[in-house]
Amino acid sequence: MFGRLVETGEVPCEEPGKTWAGRGNGTHCAACGEPITPLEIEFEAELPSGATLRLHRLCHDVWREECESLSALD
Repeated sequence: MFGRLVETGEVPCEEPGKTWAGRGNGTHCAACGEPITPLEIEFEAELPSGATLRLHRLCHDVWREECESLSALD
């Protein structure tokens, strides 16, 4: 699933300028679409394009791995 989102650009592969982590507030994860609850850690990645991705901890890790894999193919 993540690979498709990265390949289609729905979840862009950009090196974040800044990334913050904290408690979730119910925002939906950019990768899986599920809410990030206050019991979970939310990663907020500010991208150079101006977009901000909000991701679960696991989704953030998978996103970074997918982007690294994709860039290795270039």
